[in-house]
Amino acid sequence: MNRNTLDEVAERFNTDKVSNLHDFLRFYHRRLSHLRDEKFVLYEVGVLNGGSVKTWEAYFPNATIVGIDIDPRCTEFEGGNIHIRIGDASRVDFMFDLVTEFGRPTVFVEDGSHRWDHQISTLQTMFPLVVPGGFYIMEDIDTSFQEHLEKAPFEGLSTISAVDYLFKLARVVIGERALKDEKPYDLFINDWAPWVGSVDLGRRTSVISKKLAPGGGPI
Repeated sequence: MNRNTLDEVAERFNTDKVSNLHDFLRFYHRRLSHLRDEKFVLYEVGVLNGGSVKTWEAYFPNATIVGIDIDPRCTEFEGGNIHIRIGDASRVDFMFDLVTEFGRPTVFVEDGSHRWDHQISTLQTMFPLVVPGGFYIMEDIDTSFQEHLEKAPFEGLSTISAVDYLFKLARVVIGERALKDEKPYDLFINDWAPWVGSVDLGRRTSVISKKLAPGGGPI
């Protein structure tokens, strides 16, 4: 059966993730298409005009889609398999309450403030909660670079950019035992790099896969 790709599905909705704008979805389709008919939970931080959550709902008809935003107006996009919760994704207690309500994510999409500190802290909070075999997506990581920094203080409270942090994570994943006595950058990378199957980098985005078990299992 010939089925539309994720990018083709998104053409029906107003999302900037499509191929003629950010071009995220062709990249994601290659990583996520095997989940298309599965029943699971997908979280997305950043709802904006609702186009993205509508795309996920159409592409994953059996999934529970949870959109997270600080703007109360985003509740207008709730309905069907889409649930909208209003709150600050940088608050650990708020995010844990969502997981209690909806369950652990198989796919987690971080498309929020694009601040380095929020990008890194949300990864540190939510990747451990992604189910084994799932995926963590960090979008708009190009805010790590100079052109964006000239327009807004995307650094937040972080002394390291999101891209450089991903590089440090990828270094441990790639080097593994060959690094010998080299210490990982921080405790999160030390503890969770063994769970990472791959750190895939695309244009302005990244997909981190989680293994079924630390040190082994499909990636």
